[in-house]
Amino acid sequence: MKNQIKILSPGDGCGRTRKIIRYLESFMAEKHIEATFTIETDPEEFIKYPTWLLPTIIINGKIAARGYKPDEHQILKNIKT
Repeated sequence: MKNQIKILSPGDGCGRTRKIIRYLESFMAEKHIEATFTIETDPEEFIKYPTWLLPTIIINGKIAARGYKPDEHQILKNIKT
């Protein structure tokens, strides 16, 4: 089962977003977890989630981190196996 990871980001030029994506991709590969990544930059999409801190990481519909890289516990807590 593929996990859905959505990152609410201010835009493609955001360095913090790029670092988080690299970290998450590496983490998922290391743990052999299938995931699809989506970067959302539309402010209308941000309204669906109770946050204004960016980037915000949403794993399978649940917020895992706001403005920072999620730790391993937060990621695994929201992953479907």
